[in-house]
Amino acid sequence: MNIVLTEEARQRLQELVHETQTIRINGELVGGCGMNVEYFIWWDEALPDDLVKRIGNWTFVVDRETIGYISDDQLKVDYRPQQGFRLVTPQQILAYGLQVKQRWTNA
Repeated sequence: MNIVLTEEARQRLQELVHETQTIRINGELVGGCGMNVEYFIWWDEALPDDLVKRIGNWTFVVDRETIGYISDDQLKVDYRPQQGFRLVTPQQILAYGLQVKQRWTNA
């Protein structure tokens, strides 16, 4: 999987995150009868089975389950002031309104 970071997302991340922090893109299956995937962006650490992608000074990690949910070879991480961070494939917008958060807190 190729991860592309737009210039807008890069600028916003520089305001929020020290460049040595690792950023996890995570998808979780949620819902009852109508299952769907909810996406999150966390400050985290890489785990042994993660896909690890270096983009400039940034390190992005994605677990294998999330890669399966994305089901595309390319993922763009974008930022728009009105929509927050967005995860976009060539076929669809997977999520928008995302914020980078600490993994184990509500901050």
